[in-house]
Amino acid sequence: MISKAKSCPGGTALFNYVVNEKKGYELLRNGLSGVTPKELYTDMSILQQQNLRCINNTISIVLSPTIQDGTAMSNKDLKELTQDFLRELKLDPKTNQFIAFVHTEKDHKHVHLLLNRVKPDSSLIKDSFISKKSQTAAHKIAIDHGFTSAKEIKEAKEQKRKNANKVVKDIIKKAHYFVLKREPKNLKVYQEEMKKYGIQVLPTINKQGNIQGFRFIHDPTGSNLKASEVDRNLKLNELFTNETSINELARDQNPVLQDYKIDSSTLGSRISQLLSYGEESADENSRRKRKRNSRNR
Repeated sequence: MISKAKSCPGGTALFNYVVNEKKGYELLRNGLSGVTPKELYTDMSILQQQNLRCINNTISIVLSPTIQDGTAMSNKDLKELTQDFLRELKLDPKTNQFIAFVHTEKDHKHVHLLLNRVKPDSSLIKDSFISKKSQTAAHKIAIDHGFTSAKEIKEAKEQKRKNANKVVKDIIKKAHYFVLKREPKNLKVYQEEMKKYGIQVLPTINKQGNIQGFRFIHDPTGSNLKASEVDRNLKLNELFTNETSINELARDQNPVLQDYKIDSSTLGSRISQLLSYGEESADENSRRKRKRNSRNR
């Protein structure tokens, strides 16, 4: 569930959009009389006339559960959810003037709330950070009611992305290891060999015409990672020397594929590091297998 909230001047156009029977139905209201959008707006504006200094005298809120949660919610669920949401925002659904209208014209069922910022005593409801506060309230209420929150969805997507990136990083590191074992003589050969594994290696050229870094693009997944993101120990800048100025690069259609020779003094140490990396990974796998076997006995 997500929520969006903002303070605005209100007006008949906003009420016409929210209170629309072609879009859905009224869920609940407090302190308002009238049937049509114009009548509801007129009734709310009577109280707003008591504080003419306030321009953004209406708080517009959208409370949107996931499609799956919204489909399973009854009117009772929606009412309880809306009332608890208002309480979480320190707004009393029995005191503050508002109307809640459910929009069902799309698969994504959601609740629109129009709330009067002007209280019966002419003081104002504070609207500072109202957008952030509504997001926090929606997350808490969703958890309390056993529904899915936007924060959970975001965290799940982020974790999925991290897991996918981890797999891609391992693929790139292994390909890098196998290519270096063949001792490519320059960057062009290294790139061509990496491409056989579905990996593009693109140098980043700075304003001085020098290689600033490298990026790996994994074609099967479209992942685009800096070399340092894959592994800080790759250090491709130390493996390849830049012998081309930016003007020379501009004269060639494929500048990144030539004139970058491998630094043989660095290659040996890189292969040794990768070999030890592979041995450590193998040892670690063996330790894990022995540990699992001991548990199963």
